Amino acid sequence: MLTPEEYAVRHREAFRAAFDYLNSHFPPGTDDVYWKATDLDGSLICAKEKDNPLLPLLMTAVIDYLEKESKLRRREYGNTTTPAD
Repeated sequence: MLTPEEYAVRHREAFRAAFDYLNSHFPPGTDDVYWKATDLDGSLICAKEKDNPLLPLLMTAVIDYLEKESKLRRREYGNTTTPAD
């Protein structure tokens, strides 16, 4: 059993990894190259932190968010960027 402090460290590391992953893959792409790289990077992060059960859950949520954002951008703008102001 972990101490509350150990849980806090584990949680902070999981959120940091998921946040950094999101920032490095945003804005989302629409092509296979983007999604293959995104998938590989996510797998590597989860493998590196395999003892942190929170991380795969956060990564799944981030990937779902990237997929929804990619579809929204494609539908609204026809690509992965927002229109210039």
